[in-house]
Amino acid sequence: MADRINVAELVENIQADVTTIVRGEIELAKAELVPQAKSAGIGAGLFGGAAYLAITGSILLVLGVGFAISLGYQALGLGILLALLCGFATLAVLFFILAGILALVGKGQFKFSKPQQTIDSVEKSLDAVKTAVAAGRGKADAAE
Repeated sequence: MADRINVAELVENIQADVTTIVRGEIELAKAELVPQAKSAGIGAGLFGGAAYLAITGSILLVLGVGFAISLGYQALGLGILLALLCGFATLAVLFFILAGILALVGKGQFKFSKPQQTIDSVEKSLDAVKTAVAAGRGKADAAE
């Protein structure tokens, strides 16, 4: 009867140890992945900024801000229609270049790596559990 109590206690201790190990591994994974998630958030924000600038460029084309630039082209001696075309095209190209720069910078923020410390720690824990189970089986076989 005393052997059964010890076995029950051992099983409870093993369950508690496994729970503790799993919780520790989860915390380690969180510690490794949170900085990467923050970096991805910055990248997403930069992509959002790029989209905003692209939309703003389109709105400015529609609203006629290009008229101010086209006045400069007209002062250079271009006809009114060609001056308007060049003014709107210049403004559109400027905003699309800015949007492209933000998109490229944002793309660079999306770099993920494996949580190597967590993987190594899990492998060590699994090896330790396997070793303990093998030792327990050996002792159980010797006791029979």
